[in-house]
Amino acid sequence: MKGSKFLLTLIVAGLLVIGCSQKRIESTETPKAPEKPVVEKPVAVPAGQYTVVAHDTLWGIAGKSDIYSDNFEWPLIFKANRDIIKDPDLIYPKQDFKINKGVSSEDMKNAKDLAMKTPKYVPHTQPRTTLPIDYF
Repeated sequence: MKGSKFLLTLIVAGLLVIGCSQKRIESTETPKAPEKPVVEKPVAVPAGQYTVVAHDTLWGIAGKSDIYSDNFEWPLIFKANRDIIKDPDLIYPKQDFKINKGVSSEDMKNAKDLAMKTPKYVPHTQPRTTLPIDYF
């Protein structure tokens, strides 16, 4: 029994010496930080304006805290920009929208009513010749 404990101790000590004496190779390369994906951000424009970025919707823009903080108020943006928005479902990056901040509570209520009456989105790529409801 004594001999086997001694032999086991000798083997463990030998393995430790071998493991500690091996030459370690260290990399001299500096690890590179992972590349961050490029995210298009809205361009800073004067107060009361908004520049559309990819994947924006009137619904999403209206819901932004610095716009109206209420998605259902998107018809306000549509009405204020009817000269450049032909179809509320089709807006494009780099369009500059006017944002009316001094909107009456009656106009806000009307916008919400119009948004709620708007039928469910049906995909299309060309502006509709007739909108589903009269926003104006």
